Amino acid sequence: MNKWLALTRRGLLHAASYRLNFFGNYLGAGLVLLFFYVLAQFYGAARPAALADYGGDYFTFRLIGGVFARYFSLGLKQFARELEHELSAGTLEPLLVTASSPALVLLGAAGWTLVEGTLIAMAQLLLGTWLGADFTRANWLAVLVIGALTLTALCGWGILSAAFVLVFKRADPLSWLADVTLYMFAGVYFPIAVLPPVLQPVALALPLSHALEGLRFALMRGAALGDLTRYILILFAFNLGLAPLSLWALRAALTHLKRTGSVSHY
Repeated sequence: MNKWLALTRRGLLHAASYRLNFFGNYLGAGLVLLFFYVLAQFYGAARPAALADYGGDYFTFRLIGGVFARYFSLGLKQFARELEHELSAGTLEPLLVTASSPALVLLGAAGWTLVEGTLIAMAQLLLGTWLGADFTRANWLAVLVIGALTLTALCGWGILSAAFVLVFKRADPLSWLADVTLYMFAGVYFPIAVLPPVLQPVALALPLSHALEGLRFALMRGAALGDLTRYILILFAFNLGLAPLSLWALRAALTHLKRTGSVSHY
């Protein structure tokens, strides 16, 4: 835990050293929230029929989708992104020769980003409430359960991307495709029900689709854990598939590094 905290603190100091980028990250989060609000004002009091199942307004619907999609995407992309930075800076090899867990060294660099992302998501939901989002019926326990299952599932994919970076020293070529696919088909901007029937199976194959639907029911209708069993089981199944696969890929990448001695090659 002390080592993880040290890596997280290092991430904070590194991010804060680039002050314009550091504060721009928070400014961007605020501007995105403002965009959601203006977009909802454009729709006015009209509520599309597809939102009837959620029992809320479009601003609340859009806020949940935008905030949580951005937050969960950190698990999808950040491990590989931080590893690329470590490799280019030459700081990975000195850490790997210390008496520390290789997994902690390889993945701990993303600690601050995940902590920062959690704080930003909480702040956006709080400011969204001030702007008119309705969370009066929210079941926060259900939100925590579904959120944790979703983050760990997407972190599994993120660890696969990190293993790819370790071996090939380049970003996973499928990361951008996964990112775009998530935002297009996972119900971030609109309910999955409005997609053409031929595309709905694509949406149902994505963990984020089930996560956002479950989160909206929990936040907008106050659905209990028992009512969300379907989403919890689906997300648990994604974890069962991605967790062992990602750990195997990371172990295989480490074995490759030890055999080839290529950790310092970039």
